[in-house]
Amino acid sequence: MDEAQAAAPQRGQSQGELEQALIERCLQGDGECFRPLVQRYQRIAFSIALRMLGSRADAEDVSQQAFADAFAALDRFRGEGRANAFSTWLLRIVINRSKDVLKSKKRTEEPLDQEVAGGEAMFAHDPANPEATVGQGEERRLLETALMRVPAKYREVLVLKDVEDLSYEEIRSILRLPITTLKIRVVRARGMMRAELEALRK
Repeated sequence: MDEAQAAAPQRGQSQGELEQALIERCLQGDGECFRPLVQRYQRIAFSIALRMLGSRADAEDVSQQAFADAFAALDRFRGEGRANAFSTWLLRIVINRSKDVLKSKKRTEEPLDQEVAGGEAMFAHDPANPEATVGQGEERRLLETALMRVPAKYREVLVLKDVEDLSYEEIRSILRLPITTLKIRVVRARGMMRAELEALRK
């Protein structure tokens, strides 16, 4: 069976069941079955790490290490066919590794790296009107800089909820916090973002 076939759900098989089947095959010695999981989630893993860290190099390191950690710990994964079980488990690893990097470098409040601000936009929603590109680009840079000034515990919920558009249930599974706590943090994080944006625009 090739990778495309391995990554394609069979009739009556849910996404969670497919991922569990791939993991079981990995545990039986077929390491190539992990590749479809990497391909499916590498974008979101890198995206979250980039927005948490503000450094492309660090985000690449963290996302690659998160997949390595996940692969090494597959025998402890308990998806039980649940939807999003593997992705929430993986993204918890990404978030935790990102916070480890922030702590080790003491850079939670540092402004966004210039290499990121000048490269692929972290808020990459293309405007419908091409004439708005210049203004939109400046707005993205402001958003990116403001985001990096929000403390990590608020930044993580903002990234997961407002950037990646995950549900509160998914975020609860990733961060292992009560939904009420998450909702409060999202409200506070949005307020912090607004305050930072106002300060940057002065």
